[in-house]
Amino acid sequence: MKLTKQKLEQLITEEYVRRIADEGKPTNYPEYADKLTALAKTDPAQARELADALGEPLDIEFDKISSHMSIPRPDSEKNDFDLHMDFLLEDHVSSFGEEPDMQEAYTFAQKKGLDPQETYNSLMRNYKRVMLRHVNQKRTEHDRNKELEDLYGFDLRPDWMKMELDFD
Repeated sequence: MKLTKQKLEQLITEEYVRRIADEGKPTNYPEYADKLTALAKTDPAQARELADALGEPLDIEFDKISSHMSIPRPDSEKNDFDLHMDFLLEDHVSSFGEEPDMQEAYTFAQKKGLDPQETYNSLMRNYKRVMLRHVNQKRTEHDRNKELEDLYGFDLRPDWMKMELDFD
């Protein structure tokens, strides 16, 4: 879907935003739309499940103050991420991919008035999440073949792709 300036303005000014997965989906049961939207405020997972079961699009109330939607995370994961972000912003590490040093974590915890061991544990939990996120990403067959080609020097393309075409 191409996002035009007009569509962007419409999305910004509307009170409700439709889930991306439901874009262009017709509303078959308009009497349930308000109830699903109200449920999405209190229990988004259940609202999503009900909307999918009914085959209905889910309109989510747009928060004009924050003007963006975020994916809800468990509080512990959010706290770990926020602490790690502060750790990064105060130049204790150069990136999320750099393993937090115990001495740097101790210094950071002292500045913030936090428990050094719990701070280090929290930083390591988020660091491990970041590192595992890359490992668990789904790869296509093309990506796997390309990796094998680079590693072993094979050409795994089908024969028809290896043919040289002569346009003389």
